[in-house]
Amino acid sequence: LADEVGLGKTIEAGILLSQKWAERARKLLIIAPSSLRKQWNQELIDKFFLPSTILETKSFNEQIKAGHLNPFSQKGIVISSYHFARSKDAYIRQINWDLVVIDEAHHLRNVYKPTNRIATTIKGSLSHAPKLLLTATPLQNSLLELYGLVSVIDEYTFGDLKSFKAQFSRLTEQDFDDLKQRLRPICQSTLRRQGLEYVKYTNRIPITQEFYPTEN
Repeated sequence: LADEVGLGKTIEAGILLSQKWAERARKLLIIAPSSLRKQWNQELIDKFFLPSTILETKSFNEQIKAGHLNPFSQKGIVISSYHFARSKDAYIRQINWDLVVIDEAHHLRNVYKPTNRIATTIKGSLSHAPKLLLTATPLQNSLLELYGLVSVIDEYTFGDLKSFKAQFSRLTEQDFDDLKQRLRPICQSTLRRQGLEYVKYTNRIPITQEFYPTEN
């Protein structure tokens, strides 16, 4: 889900989580940057009335000491940071997740590089799980980043890295159309201008103020 900033990716993810919850699905995981964990926790309870647990080192160890063999197995939604998910990948692999939401998913864009251990570990531990990736910037520096993000969801959309480079390293108009067709079933992107009919944005008016340094 690659909607532009401010178009409600978090809300859309919350709707999907609510639907899963209504279907009695309870194996739900959110992976987000550390700074967004509490925000997710608050949004879920305030807007969707969904219970969630933030797993970090302290809470994880407390549950282990209490005899809980796998703290990622919860009755509510589990929220984890990228670094914590990487360090506890063995526990994540053991659970048959109903849905995993990965926020700010561009952190995984270089997963095709073996040196990116956080991304490759998370991808491997969630290979069996249905995933929803949220990012307003799926492509920043290289088309290979798009390949990396898509491979997290489906390894077979583009084949291996060598095949992707051979076909899309130099985009012709035909190649570009082919790329769009392949992305159509797996990527949804809405631009702000497409939402103007439904969302009344506040006009931003820039004001220029000139400053002149003094001798002091």
